[in-house]
Amino acid sequence: MIIFIPPLGWALFGGIAALAAAAVLLGLVTRARGVLWRLAGFGLLLGILSGPLLVQQTTRPLPDVVLVAVDQSQSMQIAGRAALAQAALANLQAQAAKLPGLEMRVVPVPAADAGGTSLFAVLGQALADVPPAQLAGVLAITDGQISDVPQTLPFMAPMTVLLTAKAEETDRELRLVAAPAYGLVGKDDSLQLEVFDHGVADAGLLVPVGVAEDGTQVWQGMVPVGQVVSVNVPVRHAGAAVVVANVAALPGEVSTVNDQVAFTLNGITKKLDVLLISGNPNQSERSWRLLLKSDPAVELVHFTILRTPGEVVDAPPADVALVPFPVAQLFDTDITKFNLIIFDEFDSNGLLPPQYLANIAKYVQGGGALLVQVGPEFAGADSLAGTPLAAVLPATPVAPGTVTEPFAPQVTSIGSRHPVTAPVAGMALAPWARLEASAPVAGDVLMTGGPDNWPLLVLASEAKGRVGMLLSDQLWLWTKGGSHDGPALPLLRRVVHWLLREPALEPEFLAAKISDGHLGIIRQTLAATSPGPATVTSPDGHAITLPLQQTAPGVYAGELGAASPSVWQVTEGGLSAYAAVSEANAQEFQDLAASAMPLHGVGREVWLERAPVPDLAAMLKRRGAVQVTGTRDVPLLPPLPAMLLALALLAAGWWRERGGRL
Repeated sequence: MIIFIPPLGWALFGGIAALAAAAVLLGLVTRARGVLWRLAGFGLLLGILSGPLLVQQTTRPLPDVVLVAVDQSQSMQIAGRAALAQAALANLQAQAAKLPGLEMRVVPVPAADAGGTSLFAVLGQALADVPPAQLAGVLAITDGQISDVPQTLPFMAPMTVLLTAKAEETDRELRLVAAPAYGLVGKDDSLQLEVFDHGVADAGLLVPVGVAEDGTQVWQGMVPVGQVVSVNVPVRHAGAAVVVANVAALPGEVSTVNDQVAFTLNGITKKLDVLLISGNPNQSERSWRLLLKSDPAVELVHFTILRTPGEVVDAPPADVALVPFPVAQLFDTDITKFNLIIFDEFDSNGLLPPQYLANIAKYVQGGGALLVQVGPEFAGADSLAGTPLAAVLPATPVAPGTVTEPFAPQVTSIGSRHPVTAPVAGMALAPWARLEASAPVAGDVLMTGGPDNWPLLVLASEAKGRVGMLLSDQLWLWTKGGSHDGPALPLLRRVVHWLLREPALEPEFLAAKISDGHLGIIRQTLAATSPGPATVTSPDGHAITLPLQQTAPGVYAGELGAASPSVWQVTEGGLSAYAAVSEANAQEFQDLAASAMPLHGVGREVWLERAPVPDLAAMLKRRGAVQVTGTRDVPLLPPLPAMLLALALLAAGWWRERGGRL
């Protein structure tokens, strides 16, 4: 490289050059003799004054860089694509090791949080520290399903796409167009589905589709390919339910992973009808009303029965009631309309005819819920234990009847494992002053009290229904505050919700939930021994055995990775639970067929299953970049000899102008 550094500076050099040019131009205009000698002399002089230097550089070669982007998204985990990608990468690395002056950088392309596989976004980050003069090429090992292909490549280097398949593939996709998040229990809700066949022109073809809720088939029909259809799904219970829709596989498709979709449908109850029947007015009524009125979904019917239906009252009818209460209708024809019936310190004493109490017993056996709180009346002659209702009561009175010695309620061993009473197990509970001695005849005794550990809280299943008994009228003491404060309302709320079959309060319960790519499993049991390992079935049908670890009395948990889409099933001890992977990256699984179409035009395409890995050198443009390690300046014109020659040329011009001859 030649550079110019005038020793007199560029300004003075420019002035001298202008004077020399003027002198030569004047000579040319006047046709003076010797002008060519002067031109040569001035030219040489200006060349000397410009300070020409030859810059000699010492350099070292820089390696050419090739980027290899390896797709590691979820769609690369099917059909052996990951193994094919690793084999191709190993082949390329072996070739690169034999090529001198070549550096290979492997760039993993992970699964994106949303929107599919962003290969070029990752490449852009990797290119940030690669000088363009060193970039020899870019290789992409992928299935072709890339979501961020630019219109023009952001680099000036050849690109080669190595596709992890043998040719264009086909795939069937079931897409969830719309799905409800919540639904009213007992009603139907609508979801919308659409079937896509990628790589096949079969629009309108009828294919079978089924819909299941928590493993139970609720709909099946034929759906045309390429058209949106609506399906009604019943909301069968409160709480979360996993709804799964699946379509028959397309013959020859690359994967059935996206042949099913799933979502969580949360059942909610619009209104709970509760019948509260009180005997003589008592302190507990306030606790019941606080509990039931605190829930806006509860429609409470509360009345106190103080006389028999036919009893004559010594008062004008207008002073007794404005509207006669429809007792017969309530306890005969309308009893099944209630979700829960509560007896609060009620004795029969002829206040309700036996057939009405028998109707309530049948209501329980048919699937209803009954909660009974008793006081001293339970040990009396008019006790509910002596009525047809006794057929469904889980405890019966025994001597000595009412126990009045103060006691602190205690949670039993089985109660410490039951989700209703587990939250109060181990707590120092404020004392009560009275309970009713009884013997359990069904169900589980969750709390006891008194010196002889009499049953205090008993829960039982009766045929299709459920019954709870609180064998003391002292619960209201826990609502007074101060030293008597206790978990009255939380305990009552859990009892009521258990009676109404809230799934999370089931003593034998299995739940599964997916969060942040992990499947979490919760197993509740009343058994004193640990449950066996859970069997987890992944969306592709692979079964995994997962041991469960105890986290609390009666509660066991386990966790494992769950990156695959769609539905995971968990079974243990005859129970089943389902969990659906969030559709955060739905685009990644819309079309699983390997295809060159998304990357068409960006560079050379090679199908790895039908052609060997190409020669690496042929896919690159070698750059030969160097780094300058030092420089040396060498003058092009030796100053003294060049100056003497310039003066000689100028003198020759002067001599010629004077008439001399050369």
